[in-house]
Amino acid sequence: MQGARDPERDGPTEASRFSALVGESPALCRLRRDLRAVAGTDSTVLLTGETGTGKGLLARLLHEASRRRRGPLVHVDCAALAPTVIESELFGHERGAFTGADAAREGRLEAAACGTLFLDEIGELEPRLQAKLLRVLQERAFERVGGSRTLPMTARVMAATNCDLRAAVASGGFRADLYFRLHVLELHLPPLRERPEDLAPLVARGLRDLGRRLGRPVPVTSESFHRALRAHAWPGNVRELWNVLERLLVRHDGATLDAGALTGALEPWPAPAPARAVHDGDEAAAPAAPCGRTEPDREGIAAVLRATGGNVARAARRLGLARSTLRHRIERFGLRHLIPDD
Repeated sequence: MQGARDPERDGPTEASRFSALVGESPALCRLRRDLRAVAGTDSTVLLTGETGTGKGLLARLLHEASRRRRGPLVHVDCAALAPTVIESELFGHERGAFTGADAAREGRLEAAACGTLFLDEIGELEPRLQAKLLRVLQERAFERVGGSRTLPMTARVMAATNCDLRAAVASGGFRADLYFRLHVLELHLPPLRERPEDLAPLVARGLRDLGRRLGRPVPVTSESFHRALRAHAWPGNVRELWNVLERLLVRHDGATLDAGALTGALEPWPAPAPARAVHDGDEAAAPAAPCGRTEPDREGIAAVLRATGGNVARAARRLGLARSTLRHRIERFGLRHLIPDD
């Protein structure tokens, strides 16, 4: 039939693609509008926003709405990978390139092929690799570690950060030329505290989805419950909200959630500092290169552990501590409950 839609060719409808962006605040409506415009291009995109706002979700939505959606979305967490392995992970390596390289291996740049390469927490990339990535973006080519054959870079690049990269450039922690290569198009995710009108639909979606996953009935929510949520600062943004809702579904037996149900579920933290060179989850940090760290206290360590899901390796990198040091402080501060059991 003329005009009939081919689902395989066209993919999901726009409404279904963007339904994961829950809310109707002006900021979220602007984000959806910008997402539609950006999705139709192959331009490099920088995703910005505080921890927990959903930059990974936005990267997936952007990929799925793009002309590259049949290709892979390859995720690289620049904070989670140790400096000793990230170069090989990104570029791949040839056999014998270093001790233990018993066979050639393709890296994430090759794996992304004609899809999308998502460089998460780009502000954590060490200076030497910033220079190598700059060359990739400039020349659309690279070599494996230990290799001499030049390979084409065919993927679209997206990068994400919760740091103010401009401040990191000013402090010398991030290359200005790389920043301008990445900052072609920007999509910014506003913090949850700046769009309180989105809390109610987010709660409804979260309770429904979590209830289905956990096999729990979806409770009714009272006005006092929503007032208490609106009064909270949400330093962990949507990720924190989802954790609170899951906690309530597991622990709460009543048919209605009111303000009293939130006792002990919400922690009275101050709002995060502006994103000006603040590191993931480290709300009190002062700016420094590249993303800012001070000697972490109990609250700072707890915040980063929550943001990383209790992953000690990732938390140690974000805090600038050795894993052994972080484990010692976890025990000293009584934060062992934030580490999931093996």
